[in-house]
Amino acid sequence: MKQKHPNRFHEALIGSRRAVSQSDSALNSVWRPAEMVEVDCDRKPPLGFTAHLMRGRRLRLNLLEPEESLATLAGWAETTEALESWGDVPEGVTAIEVEATERGPFYRIEADDGSWIAEVQPWGGPNIRPRARIAPETACIPCGGYLYEEADLILLRRVSSETPDANEVLQDHLKRGDLDSAQALLLRCGAALGYYHAAAEEEWTNPPDQKRWNERFNEIEQRLKAAALWRAPFTRGAPATLSLGDVRFAMFAEDSSGEIGIRIGPSRLAHGLIESSLDLPAIRDFASLLHDLSRAHHSSGTALELSHLRASLIEGWSSSAPAKWCSKRSFSAHTGGVVIWEYEQALLDVVEAVSHQSGRPEPAVTIIEKVPILQQSLFNARILSAGWLMLAILGGIGTVKWANLALDGELLFPSIPLLLLTAGLFLRHRYQTSAPPPENPIH
Repeated sequence: MKQKHPNRFHEALIGSRRAVSQSDSALNSVWRPAEMVEVDCDRKPPLGFTAHLMRGRRLRLNLLEPEESLATLAGWAETTEALESWGDVPEGVTAIEVEATERGPFYRIEADDGSWIAEVQPWGGPNIRPRARIAPETACIPCGGYLYEEADLILLRRVSSETPDANEVLQDHLKRGDLDSAQALLLRCGAALGYYHAAAEEEWTNPPDQKRWNERFNEIEQRLKAAALWRAPFTRGAPATLSLGDVRFAMFAEDSSGEIGIRIGPSRLAHGLIESSLDLPAIRDFASLLHDLSRAHHSSGTALELSHLRASLIEGWSSSAPAKWCSKRSFSAHTGGVVIWEYEQALLDVVEAVSHQSGRPEPAVTIIEKVPILQQSLFNARILSAGWLMLAILGGIGTVKWANLALDGELLFPSIPLLLLTAGLFLRHRYQTSAPPPENPIH
């Protein structure tokens, strides 16, 4: 990832072209990767949808896209009757309007039982139902939906009063240089995410899956032919859980009581481009939010120190997330920590940029370019760790020998064991402090 020219990503998008897709329209072009091409697809879609397979070099994307008829009363009724429903669904639909977003089509529905929002997930996403069930009361969650092949295809939620999302407010604070207000907002957003993770810990956790997590990094790096290659020995303080996958400030907003909650909804494009069914740790969600802070900081052009903003977000998350999940060891780059998951988020930004041929996504590319420097620093620190272990062992042996001599009546001051143990503790301290603190960005 050391080359800086936008054409760096062009080689990843060479493929055989075919005729324009039957479903090409201004609507679906909003969420489709602009520079991937459609090839033959043999997937059987549900009624009211069409199946598509998009390809670029080393990238592929399976899509289920709604037909235009879904925005009609008859089409909606026919399609939804053929799908499996869960939770609450609209009764007596009287009007439908469709909009396009980068995460899929968005339907505003008027029904006899109120106003609704329906979100279609063209490339799928994490299973929403268990996440919605455990989410805190302040969260904005789907109250129902429609399934296809046991996966969430359409998410439904009732319309509530709209308030500015946290991203809009944060951008305003950053552009005005209002550090106190920005930090207060970051504290609240971090805490809101932590409350979700506290509920996730009570619901379900599994030990870190080091092998498969590192295989995921390997797959993404190979797809991008990245110069940076990183593997980590993930700490026990980062167990797998019901993670959200992609967390951004645009997902946070105040509810009617003034509490900030998180909106659980459709996944980002990278979820479809790099398909995975892995269970991931909560600190990966937090790394996603930290990376979004870097995006906001970069785009705003603010003079505020990013480290001060990150420290507030970390403080907010640590105040409500499970203590073991936000300990110093959990954050340490020596054991993966938060920084390796920020690196993953940067890789996914580049994956999406490759699929769109949209040039260098910043600060993602800068983060990836700085990773080899960080890796070299962490590798050098292993010498300190090895020295600490060797001195600790020698100090322990010396202490045993001194104890034996003391039992034999030879009272000598244990100067050598103390010297060895002191030197070992010093090297251990240097090793622990050699990793960058989580509040300091690597870009």
